[in-house]
Amino acid sequence: MKKFTSIILFIFVSSAVQALGIPNGQIHGFASQGYLLSDGNNFYGDSQRGSAELREIGVNANWRLNNSLNFAGQLLSRDAGATDNGSLRVDFLFADYKAIENDVTGLGIRVGRVRNAYGFYNETRDVLFTRPGVLMPQAIYYEGNGLRELLFSSDGAQLYSYWDDENSTTSFSLTAGRNKRLSKDVIQNLLGTSTSQIIARGNLNHPVFAQLSHSMSGGRSRLAISMYNVGLDFDTNFLGADGINLYASGYVLSAQHNLRDWSFTAEYSLTTIKYEAGLLGNAKNDIEATYLQTEYRLSPKISLYSRIEYSANDRDNRNATDTQHLVVGTKWSPSRNWTIAADLLGMRGTGGIPDIDNPNGTRERTEILAVMVGYRF
Repeated sequence: MKKFTSIILFIFVSSAVQALGIPNGQIHGFASQGYLLSDGNNFYGDSQRGSAELREIGVNANWRLNNSLNFAGQLLSRDAGATDNGSLRVDFLFADYKAIENDVTGLGIRVGRVRNAYGFYNETRDVLFTRPGVLMPQAIYYEGNGLRELLFSSDGAQLYSYWDDENSTTSFSLTAGRNKRLSKDVIQNLLGTSTSQIIARGNLNHPVFAQLSHSMSGGRSRLAISMYNVGLDFDTNFLGADGINLYASGYVLSAQHNLRDWSFTAEYSLTTIKYEAGLLGNAKNDIEATYLQTEYRLSPKISLYSRIEYSANDRDNRNATDTQHLVVGTKWSPSRNWTIAADLLGMRGTGGIPDIDNPNGTRERTEILAVMVGYRF
């Protein structure tokens, strides 16, 4: 029922926007529907039989009160197998105050639920038109692991600035988030179905995200470094038992070069995770991941792309924990408002496979055909 309510809401809002103008404001939206067919493991629903449980619907708006103060927000419904249930939620909602703005520089602060700058694609990861395929690069963005809720936004404050010159733009953002309680879905995605049953509650503590980016020659080349630090606490259902504490910190290096017909994008991340589990002991491991994507534009409306991904859940034990993904795909955009994308993925290893879509365990090899249709206004 929630899925149909979201679709009806999207149709109603898009129709209203076409008919009404908003003084000093704008409303935009997007909707996309995917179909996945897989062999080996399920990915977003029972994809081994064919799954349509990949749906993203969002409506966003911004309104400028004056030259210094702006408000922005987005409602989102996302269905992604067992990792996301399609419920309607406030994706981001913040006030944006620009303290300084001139021809060469700007400085401001956003307060509320703000989007985290993380890699090239985190802030627009739900929009099919702007991401690098039907599925996000699993190695960097943890999409299949259901961690979007942790990465996408934070409740807190974000300081940002930019500096322009004739041939380049440099920007910086720093987000400091508040502590918040984790939803049951996030706990299940993080810990798995069996372990999550012994967890009474979980909290996200003091998330911090920062990014420094540099764009040259009107976006011909882009570079960025993103850093993050989060803490997670889990209380168990057993009286007197120690909880589980998890601390994650790391960085993402991003680079992109665009030619007339070709684009090359690469990202690399290294995350250090520390576990504290009381009598069960402490542990630490480094998660390393990278991908390289090549895109060729056959025409302004049709593009082809390929991507290779690599990740190791324990850098000191690569042979037992590494995963490789090979992706080939295409996008066709017959108009500005519509796009159709198709991916063919071959996976060796279980990194990025949703565990909760596979309650009987995962296999080492998976092949996926993913097709998605997207609309925006």
